[in-house]
Amino acid sequence: MDPEELKQVFQKIDLDGSGTVEMEELDAAARELGIRCSKNSLKKVFKLIDTDGSGSIDFQEFSVFFAKVSNPENIKEVLSEASAAFLDYRNSVEQDPSFAKHFPMPPSMNSVVKYSKHFNATVESVRWVGDGTYLGATGEGKLLVYDIASRTDTPLKTCNVGPSVYCMDAVPGGRGVLLGYGKKSDNLILWDMGEEQAAQRFEGQTSQIFSCCLGSSTVLSGSKDGLIVMNDIETGTCISAWQVHEGLVTSLALGDDGHKVASTSRDGRVVIFDTNAGMWPSCKISDIEDAAAGYSVCQAIWSGPEEVLSAGDDYCVKRWDIRNQREPPLASYMGHTSCVRSLALSPDGLMFASGANDSSVRIWALDPVEFRNASAITESGEKVSDLLTQLKERREQVIELVHAGEGDPAEVRELNEVPIRRTTLNEPAKDRERCVFSFVMMSVACMENCGHVEVVVTRTGLLHFPASIAYRTKDGTATSYEDFQPVEGRLSFKADEVEKSFQVEIVDDDRCEDQEEWGPECAEVWPNLLTQARRVDPASAAAVAV
Repeated sequence: MDPEELKQVFQKIDLDGSGTVEMEELDAAARELGIRCSKNSLKKVFKLIDTDGSGSIDFQEFSVFFAKVSNPENIKEVLSEASAAFLDYRNSVEQDPSFAKHFPMPPSMNSVVKYSKHFNATVESVRWVGDGTYLGATGEGKLLVYDIASRTDTPLKTCNVGPSVYCMDAVPGGRGVLLGYGKKSDNLILWDMGEEQAAQRFEGQTSQIFSCCLGSSTVLSGSKDGLIVMNDIETGTCISAWQVHEGLVTSLALGDDGHKVASTSRDGRVVIFDTNAGMWPSCKISDIEDAAAGYSVCQAIWSGPEEVLSAGDDYCVKRWDIRNQREPPLASYMGHTSCVRSLALSPDGLMFASGANDSSVRIWALDPVEFRNASAITESGEKVSDLLTQLKERREQVIELVHAGEGDPAEVRELNEVPIRRTTLNEPAKDRERCVFSFVMMSVACMENCGHVEVVVTRTGLLHFPASIAYRTKDGTATSYEDFQPVEGRLSFKADEVEKSFQVEIVDDDRCEDQEEWGPECAEVWPNLLTQARRVDPASAAAVAV
């Protein structure tokens, strides 16, 4: 833009002709000039230019301001190092011809059914409302219910709910459909799909509503001016209002506890607050600034009790620990080539989907390691996730024994460092490795005056993880207490440990007896998911496969 055009823009926003403009006026000017960075970033740049702290800048300073915010490289000056890295990603998408080589597109999937015939306007929101049933809301004021099992483009039901629908929320088994409108009054209602009319109207918002969230007893709404309001679902009255953001509230997500809220905005922030903790700012839990690298944040969803996923205009998705708001994200998910506007978590919490402006949808593993553990199997064909559960349970048992003075702290350390080896579902069972516990003798014959017998247990095959075997003696022709003292216990093997033993006391009496035998047996092996008892030749060692 040449200086004359820039001066015309300056004069246009300088309504009082004072020769200076304030931050609020600059926000409007930035949008008019096509500058897409967040309001939070604009404020930081503004502070750098407003050196005298007057809260306003003249035309010369405005020119400097425009030059800075127009160049993404200059925006990096006011971002953290982590946020600047995400801005580099966005810039590479737009400027680097070889971008696709660094972030190749995964294989595309063909659609089974396209639902387009009855959607004649922008689809503002889509929600699952039952098993295989979803609800879509359009900007022109239509609610359409579809059953995906029918594989047709014909809706089960259509409701006309009035024009200018900006947002919608619904839950399976909910009391209705929450609708937010692009007007300043009568702008939030609960719609009854059965009666096809408003079941409740909510007060408190005086500007357009861009986000809403339906709870069990309350509803939340976020407006154009950054205000978040909570209403009682029964009466419609306003319970609380919080001025959380400095710009349009783009999304609201209620945590599973029913009172923790994640909100996002065009101001570039993800804010977590507790609706039970009073007024602002005492209710604030976490405030993640520049969550989209200086651009708008479009949505955040809960991915765990203390974690959220966020997406925005930096073309990235990030996972945050809300307890560490100043730290970089726990994980980042890169590959989209336009603004990421929507997120959805899978029911099992292992995957999520992201949708972008370029009409692409991508499926991601939330935590690749956890996902592989859940989907992978062990050498014996069992799920690794189940094995890890057993490892955790065993660790807790050993810790309790250590506290009682009976356990081995070394075993706890071993359990903390278990490497799990995986195989694929297609690998034949005969090719899978095993670890085998073996008693060196299947039966025992000895002299009564020998005092005791040492029974050796060996471990062969797969040795890279800790394991244990619970043993006990069993009667043969020799009987417990009369010929030997019965014993039972457990031998714990560390990773790569191959041999242990236990002793059995022999009873010496004055009777003359024929040769009698007794033997050891396995009561349990751990991890039992990898355990398979198998019969062996009596001439060989007694064995239990692990």
